[in-house]
Amino acid sequence: MSTKLKSQENSRAFSLKVSQRLQALADFVPSGTKRLLDVGCDHASVPLELLAQASVNEVLLLDINAGPLERARERSQTLFPEGSERINFLQTDGLEGVECRPDDIVLISGMGGETIARILENAYGESTCRPARMILQPQTKQYELRSSLQKLSLNLSHECLVWDSERFYTIIVCDNTNDEPPRYSQLELYVGPQLILAVQESLHRPEYSEEDELILDWAARLKQRLELEGRGDARRARLAAEWTAFLERGYDD
Repeated sequence: MSTKLKSQENSRAFSLKVSQRLQALADFVPSGTKRLLDVGCDHASVPLELLAQASVNEVLLLDINAGPLERARERSQTLFPEGSERINFLQTDGLEGVECRPDDIVLISGMGGETIARILENAYGESTCRPARMILQPQTKQYELRSSLQKLSLNLSHECLVWDSERFYTIIVCDNTNDEPPRYSQLELYVGPQLILAVQESLHRPEYSEEDELILDWAARLKQRLELEGRGDARRARLAAEWTAFLERGYDD
């Protein structure tokens, strides 16, 4: 990740980025953030760089295992020794034991969608305090995560696709607002409501840009995955048929 990383707000509900998955995550951290919580911190690359650039005032690095926390501690001492009082470490399961602040920014990346869902449900299921923003990058099972976000009445404010190292990654951003979140269909929960709109826009353009080609490549891969899952699951088979019909309608139009 570039040492000149700068975070910035994204105005569109959907975005696509090529390479730099960590940069894409950092872009969703608002400049001037008071506290950034990195759950499952590993090497803590994003929070340490944002802290070094004064984009965030304080970071809390969390992990269920001692090893990643020790690696993060060693990196922080090497990369940002003068800021040790602004870096805190906590070995815990998810967000257990963490007191929520309404201006917190929570980052959870590199876990399965069902694991992220469990962490959020345990932390905020019955809590009236929610962080200002959650930046979530599930490696798998996005459907389970979006279903949990809907259950928790969290606003899904932005979805981002990242094409990096020959793989697509999905970033989901939830902002704590007073708006009532919409209810999504099963297909929207599986694919992503804003990703569906992005695919639809690309399908209806007279000429495809490089971004359109990437989005449609992702849509085709998703179709293949749904068809495989549908061989042993009637619900997935219905979603596969619905997604296939959606793509074919777009091409036909």
